Amino acid sequence: MIQDEDIRLAKALFEQGYLDRVRLDKFQREMKETQTEGPSEILTELLSVNEDIVAETISSVFHIPLVELMPEMINVPDAIFPDTMLRKNRILPIINSGVELTVAFVDPPYKALIDSLRQEAKLFIIPVAVTLSAYNNIARTEKQGFDEIKALQNKLNLDSLDVQRGGRERYQELLRANKLPSAEALIEEIILRGVKDNVSDIHFEPVENELRVRFNHDGVMERIVSLPKEFQEGMTNILKSRAGMNSFERRKPQDGRFSQLFANYSFDFRVSNIPTILGERITIRILKKSARVVNIHELGFGPENLTKVRYLLRRPRGLIVVAGPAGSGKSTTLYASVNELRAAQKNVLTVENPVEYRLEFASQVQVDSEQKLDFAGALRAILRQNPDVILVGEIRDAETGNVAAEAALTGNLVLSTMLSSDALSTIPRLTSLGIPPYWLAPTLTGVVYQQLVRKICVQCKEEYVPSRRMLVAAGLGQLDGSLSLFRGKGCEVCGGDGYLGRTAIHEILVIDEEIRDLIYQQASLIRLREVAKAKGFESIRFDAAKKLVAGIISAEEFLRVLG
Repeated sequence: MIQDEDIRLAKALFEQGYLDRVRLDKFQREMKETQTEGPSEILTELLSVNEDIVAETISSVFHIPLVELMPEMINVPDAIFPDTMLRKNRILPIINSGVELTVAFVDPPYKALIDSLRQEAKLFIIPVAVTLSAYNNIARTEKQGFDEIKALQNKLNLDSLDVQRGGRERYQELLRANKLPSAEALIEEIILRGVKDNVSDIHFEPVENELRVRFNHDGVMERIVSLPKEFQEGMTNILKSRAGMNSFERRKPQDGRFSQLFANYSFDFRVSNIPTILGERITIRILKKSARVVNIHELGFGPENLTKVRYLLRRPRGLIVVAGPAGSGKSTTLYASVNELRAAQKNVLTVENPVEYRLEFASQVQVDSEQKLDFAGALRAILRQNPDVILVGEIRDAETGNVAAEAALTGNLVLSTMLSSDALSTIPRLTSLGIPPYWLAPTLTGVVYQQLVRKICVQCKEEYVPSRRMLVAAGLGQLDGSLSLFRGKGCEVCGGDGYLGRTAIHEILVIDEEIRDLIYQQASLIRLREVAKAKGFESIRFDAAKKLVAGIISAEEFLRVLG
């Protein structure tokens, strides 16, 4: 079936001399008769037009960007659209910002198809052009990589050892028969399941008479198994040894890391332990090594907030702080911000512990307290390297904060993170660390505060009218009572919980002269809030409410995260 967009594409190729009259007529006949092939496929495989020419012409005629499609660009699961829709239309969703969805098109961006995608995803669709071979390679690689990891076989039945499911008796049977799995085999099984389930953290928690194992999936904890207490010491020692930690030190917290391959995909595991009254508690953070540094527009910023962030990043000097609770994606935003600043003319240096992403355009320093190189010492050394942009992993003490402020004061753009409860609270938190107000006021240019929220699964998204009680509980009582919201029913794609993936909600404080003067005066938080609101500052609840009404997050998730 031939469409208007197909005719425009063929006409452009004809006018440029890539098609003669005979092949143009043949193209039109084939398009009218075909049920499965797209215009790009017919042009390249049947009429021998170079695929790069086809992609460039689509880009030019329909005024959409031409991109070089690579696996690391993709941060959207195929499940956002039915698989049949992807294959039939030769499209691939690649970037989801929470407001906009970038979709790769092999064929022209048909208006009817874009309208259908918009209705399906409830997101604004940004089409980009890609070559046919790039699309085929990515579609095959993505599916193969996902399938390879999912296809890895579990080797142990953890439920049989779960003491909360009667596994104590099974443990005694295996012990008498000398058939107990080793502590190392249990660790391998738990880590494998964490990788297959795409969790962010694995927690080993000693409690009375058991070792509880829980996964953190999209910010929600889920118990996996409660193992007999007898496994605790052996599993703890193996994890500490594997992560390069001191197995004999049990009274002090330690950090370590190790790497491991699963289906030819490399993963980094960051290990942290703390002593408790019932034994050592261990947390493993899972990081896929091939994960790329995302772009700033992929992080869920609304249009107004994205404009504010880019305004801050265009400042030649100053201190920008990305704040939020633990596990809120601060480091991802920090890297994306530095990625936005990449340029051959800029000298970019970082100070981190540990280095999470490799930046080919930056010199990265990893601090190590055992080697007597801390954040403050590394920062002082960096200042002698004539930097333009400095990334500091985290401001965690007065010395690091003071050196970061000094670096910004001497003409550098400094970006860092810190724990905070909201954007405005970051200011008194910085001064309480010991940064003098007369240093902080002239250097601090902005604060980006964020939290992560789960997105509704688009595969099972349904519309409903919330109760008045729900709207009031969310602080949205002023909204029309007939307003429709969205929620996930639960399906195979999302594992039955109605959520798939996460996005960020933000509040952004831009420091102007009046707020700068209040910092000098050490004004109260109440006064800072009054002035900021008078200047248009919007709290994180406002950004979350916009994502709620847009159908990106559910009312239940809104309440879970923000109360």
